[in-house]
Amino acid sequence: MRSDHADDDHRPAYVPRRFSSLHPRYPRTTTSLARPAAVEGVDDARARRAPGQPTGAAVTGLTPFSSVAYRYLFVGTMLTMSGYFMQQVAQGWLVYELTGSPTWLGIVSFAGGIPMLVLSLPAGVLVDRLDRRSVLIAAQGLAALVTVVLAVLIATSLVQPWHVAAIAFLGGSFFVVINPTRQALLPTAVARHELGSAIALMSAGTNSGRVIGPSLAGLLVAAFGAATAFGVQAAGSVLALACAYMLLPQPARHARRSSAIQNLLEGLRYVWRDPTVLALMCLQAIPAFLIMPYLQLMPVFARDVLQSGPEGLGTLMTVMGIGSVPGSVGIVIFPPRRQGIALIVSLAAFALLLVAFAASTSLPLSIGLMGLIGVAQAIYLTINNALVQVATPDALQGRVMSIYMMTWGLLPLGSLPQGALADWLGAPVVVAGSGLLGALIVIVMAVHSPTLRHL
Repeated sequence: MRSDHADDDHRPAYVPRRFSSLHPRYPRTTTSLARPAAVEGVDDARARRAPGQPTGAAVTGLTPFSSVAYRYLFVGTMLTMSGYFMQQVAQGWLVYELTGSPTWLGIVSFAGGIPMLVLSLPAGVLVDRLDRRSVLIAAQGLAALVTVVLAVLIATSLVQPWHVAAIAFLGGSFFVVINPTRQALLPTAVARHELGSAIALMSAGTNSGRVIGPSLAGLLVAAFGAATAFGVQAAGSVLALACAYMLLPQPARHARRSSAIQNLLEGLRYVWRDPTVLALMCLQAIPAFLIMPYLQLMPVFARDVLQSGPEGLGTLMTVMGIGSVPGSVGIVIFPPRRQGIALIVSLAAFALLLVAFAASTSLPLSIGLMGLIGVAQAIYLTINNALVQVATPDALQGRVMSIYMMTWGLLPLGSLPQGALADWLGAPVVVAGSGLLGALIVIVMAVHSPTLRHL
C-alpha cells in the first residue's frame, strides 16, 4: 500500500528504488566508520520517506565492499550472527544430553530469548543516544566472555542445565544490544547510491549466519563435542570485537535532544504509523513464534526420530546451511520485482516444508527437505530484513531495528510450550502442527493485507 506521496507509476523492486522525500528532523549521517580510511561521496541529505512510501536505495551490485567500514561491519555481523545461532544448536544438544528432556530445551530457549522481549526497546534507545561504536565494543566483549565461561564449564565437566540457561540469558541480553547497533551503523558506512545494495547484501549475510551458524555447530558437536563448538563461537566473538574496534566513533545526534522515554515512544509511533513497516513486523512475528522453535527440537529429531545421533544433527544443519547460500545470494543477484509476493510465498513454503520434514522418518528424505527449508528460510529472512531497514530513517535505526528484534523475542514464548507439548505429543506432531498453523496465518494475511501484496 502506497501513501499519497508515492508516484502511481513506480513500484518498488526488492529494495525500493528511490528516496522520494527529505526530512530535516532525521538527516542521515555522513561520518565515515572506517579506521583509518574514509568513505567518500556520502550525501548530507540522506533522507527518510513518508510512512508507507517507497524509498530510493537501488541494488547496484557488490560496490559496498569498496568501503573499508562496510567490510568491517559485514565480517563482524556474519561472525556475530553465526556465533549466536551456533550457540542455539550447541546448547540445545548439550541440554538434551544432560537431561533428555524437551521441556528443558524449551526452558533454555526461553531464557536466551526473553531478553529480546524485555530489553529490546531500551536497547534501541541506548543505541540511538550513545556512541554506537562504544556500545558495540562493550556488548561484543561481554558476549565473548560469557561464551568462554560456558566452554570452560563444559570442558571441566562442571556444567549443569541451569548454567546453560543462565548463560543463554546473559548472551541473549548482550545480543539484543549488538544486533540493532550493527544495523544502525550501516547507513553511515557507505555512500547514498550504494545504500540499497549494502542493505540487501548485509541482510543476506545476516540471515545466512542464522543458518550457517547452526550448520557449523552441528558439525562441531558431532566431531569434537559441545565445548569445541562454544570455543569456536568465542573465537568468532573476539574477531567480531576486533572488527568493531576498527570503526570510528559514531555519536548520536537527534536522539539526545529528547528524553529516553520520548525516544522510545518516537520509535514505536513510527512503526505503528507506517503501514509497510507495521505489516513487515507482523509478518516477522509468525515464524518467530510458530515456526522457528523447530530449531530447539532438532536434537529430538536427530536422536529419537531419525536414529542418527550427533552426526545426523550435524548433517541436517549443514545441508540447511548449504541451502541458505543460493537462497540468500540469489535473492540479491536476482531481486524479484514483486518482493511482497516473494516474501509471502517463501514463508508459506518454509512452513509447509517443515510439515513434510516432521512427517519424515527417513534420514535421506529429511536431509533433502532441510536443504529446501534452508533456501526458503533464507529468501524470506533476507527480503524481510532488507525491507524493514531500507524503510527506516538513520536517526531511528536503533529503535526500529530493536523493535524488529523484539519480534524474535516471541521465539522463546513459542519454544517453551512447544517443548512441553513435545514431551506429551512428540516432536513431529508439534512441529507439523505449528507449520500448518503458520502457513494458514500467512495465507490469511496475504489475502487481507494489500500492503504486503503490493510491496
